[in-house]
Amino acid sequence: MHRVTSLLPALLFVLLPGLSRGYFPEERWSPESPLLAPRVVIALVCRNSAHSLPLFLGGIERLHYPKDRIALWVATDHNIDNTTAILRDWLIQVQNDYHYVEWRPDEETSAFEDEVGPKHWNNLRYEHVMKLRQAALDSAREIWADYLLVADCDNLLTNPDVLWKLMRENKTIVAPMLESRAAYSNFWCGMTSQGYYKRTPAYMPIRKQERRGCFDVPMVHSTYLVDLRKEASRQLAFYPPHTQYSWALDDVIVFAYSARMADVQMYVCNKETYGYFPVPMRSHATLLDEAESFLHTHLEIMVKHSPLEPSSFLSLPPKQPNMMGFDEVFMINLVRRSDRRERMLRTLYEQELSCKVVAAVDGKALNKTDIESMGIKMLPGYKDPYHGRPLTKGELGCFLSHYNIWKELYREEANAGRTFRETCTKHPQPGRG
Repeated sequence: MHRVTSLLPALLFVLLPGLSRGYFPEERWSPESPLLAPRVVIALVCRNSAHSLPLFLGGIERLHYPKDRIALWVATDHNIDNTTAILRDWLIQVQNDYHYVEWRPDEETSAFEDEVGPKHWNNLRYEHVMKLRQAALDSAREIWADYLLVADCDNLLTNPDVLWKLMRENKTIVAPMLESRAAYSNFWCGMTSQGYYKRTPAYMPIRKQERRGCFDVPMVHSTYLVDLRKEASRQLAFYPPHTQYSWALDDVIVFAYSARMADVQMYVCNKETYGYFPVPMRSHATLLDEAESFLHTHLEIMVKHSPLEPSSFLSLPPKQPNMMGFDEVFMINLVRRSDRRERMLRTLYEQELSCKVVAAVDGKALNKTDIESMGIKMLPGYKDPYHGRPLTKGELGCFLSHYNIWKELYREEANAGRTFRETCTKHPQPGRG
């Protein structure tokens, strides 16, 4: 009995390890490997986008999605800037990272017939864009892609997980709601019987994210994801328009009608902040106007988020900050608010403005003795005409900060000066909503 007991630990030692592997080779088990990410074609149709491409392409690079599961379909034409050169340089640098690249440049033409400017859309331009988007859709189907991501080249995707998040919604067509400096966004909540935009009370609660979720809407545009695995997606087309289509020749309306006839519902999601885009330009606007509008979009992002960085594969000329012809430009900043200082310095840099940082007088740190020692006395019974209250210490500190600069200007006999405060006020512009 003693001998059997002594052999038991050794027997268990031999048998137990085999339990995890299987006693016989055919019984051994290993966990299954994870599924590959779905195949995505990102379709880019860019025209006169030199001002936006560095930041836009940087956003594409930062997507948290395996690049070897992404194909790039890129077309550009009718440019009067260096859009073609920027895209070509970028594609040469990144082509080995992505599964597949299709490049369709056209450098022969710079304008459409009867076009009054680079922001003017006539029927020839609409038809041309629809044909390009259809070519991208055909290419995605030919390589058996699972998804097609359509993105305009001035749409800044700030949420790197946007692809995964849209896929999880399991919709045939779904758009991430994009922010702008106005009420404008990339979806409609109403459409007239002629296919035009219709204001509805449902729009603003979604746009302001008072209601959050994914909402069925009659129109999405600019950036959206199409699930090509869905059977109904086979009926979708950008061009030619559906045989029953009789509305205006407009690429976004034509595609929305195609979705309607295919019995495909469009959705927009506003659960998070996914990205930003500029408000539309008037047909007579110039490329300079467009570049300035895009700059304001980037500055708007920097109010709540870190500044976007351009593509790491592009060599960009350095900015040349200046003082707009003034002898000095001052920026007043509370020393304890280093976050605001860094944000404002970056904001001014993006606008190519240089400045001298001046420490603000911290009103919260002032006491009665400090105020009296400076010879400051409050007017008896004074009330702010707007708020109906006495002057606050913060407002007193603001005044003293400017006053100190005025004294410096007087001493230095500067010809002119302009002062920036590190607290900037946003002035939203009205837009189509």
